[in-house]
Amino acid sequence: MAKVMLTLKLDPAHASLEDVMRKLDLADGQIDRDFGVVNVDPQRQLYAISVETVTAHRLSRRPEVSGPYASPKIEPFGPVH
Repeated sequence: MAKVMLTLKLDPAHASLEDVMRKLDLADGQIDRDFGVVNVDPQRQLYAISVETVTAHRLSRRPEVSGPYASPKIEPFGPVH
C-alpha cells in the first residue's frame, strides 16, 4: 500500500516512535518504522512520519497533524560514481 508523510508538532521529549504510536493510537503496520520520526524543524518542534494513506486520512483530522504530503521514492538518476 502507498505511504505518505505527515508532519506533527511534538514535545522533543516525547518524539520517539513509541511515543508517537501511543499518542496517535497507531498499530505496528500503520507507521513506517524504518522511516521513524524525523525532526524537520527543531525551532517549531515539527516532526515527520510516514504512514499508510488510509491512516493518514484518519490522522489528518487531528489539530497537531498536517498533511498528507507525497513521499516519492528517491533514487539516483544515471550512473552512481
